[in-house]
Amino acid sequence: MNFGPGPVRPYYAPMLLRRTVGFLMACAGIAGVCPKALADGTLFPGTRPLGTGGAMRALATGDSGPQLNPSGISLMRTYQVEGAYQYGSTGGTHDGRISAVDSTSALNLGGALNYTYHHQSADGLTQSGHIIGGSLSFPFAEKVFLGGSAKYVHFTGADSTVHSGFTYDAGLTVRPVTQLSIGAVGYNLRDFDDPSLPKGLGGGVAFVPMPTLLFVFDTVYEKVYNDASRDSAQHYMGGAEFSFSSMGAIRLGGGRNGLTKNGYVSGGLSLLSAEIGALDLGLRQDVSGAQKSTIFGISGRLFVPGM
Repeated sequence: MNFGPGPVRPYYAPMLLRRTVGFLMACAGIAGVCPKALADGTLFPGTRPLGTGGAMRALATGDSGPQLNPSGISLMRTYQVEGAYQYGSTGGTHDGRISAVDSTSALNLGGALNYTYHHQSADGLTQSGHIIGGSLSFPFAEKVFLGGSAKYVHFTGADSTVHSGFTYDAGLTVRPVTQLSIGAVGYNLRDFDDPSLPKGLGGGVAFVPMPTLLFVFDTVYEKVYNDASRDSAQHYMGGAEFSFSSMGAIRLGGGRNGLTKNGYVSGGLSLLSAEIGALDLGLRQDVSGAQKSTIFGISGRLFVPGM
């Protein structure tokens, strides 16, 4: 259901990946002059999953793979470069991300490189930082998919404590039949003991009753820091995606934020050109709770064809 071009010929994939590596390194070098930053992968799901309430861990194709479940990269044969921006009204958060995802090798092995910048300023406190990550995925008999991500983080917390070093994600996707996928993932398995990079576990189910319709439901368990009244929070989210012709898709969803205990609704839209790329929009709005938050995301995907 996540749109992309047809298979890219394997001979050209390494050359395209080398070019993209150079592009990402150049962007990371430019961003290095910015304030130090951080991004929370469990709350920054990407523009397309944002439209389905944040759920897509069982069908995390494209850049949703390194963000939600790295094992999903090999679910679809594609090579794409993506740039994304997300804004959150509570805390004044700004997240920028660039990525390249390639799953066009002869064995359908998948790989991704990504860079994320995060800045947040609220109540006189500022957090900011950088994350540079790489992901790999491995398919087994097109039924079981394993994946992992390594992330180097350098960020400053709200208490001005600087954290830097490596942390890791690990994921599994099982597809017993074409219409059904089941995903599980662990986030930030090296615990920095900071709410900006929470340790967590996630799981989800994706059901495709027909080629143009997708249903997803996820839950995420997240460790809570600096709160003596509880040590964990549980998030619930789900939604649907309907694709129309070869022009794009619409998404609707919702869920419950276990940290704020707010309920929310979400929606999204994709406009597609199969030869060029896609423009994605996503919006999430709290509908309950004392302090309601709005999250908006926009991204552009460039499909890299074979030569």
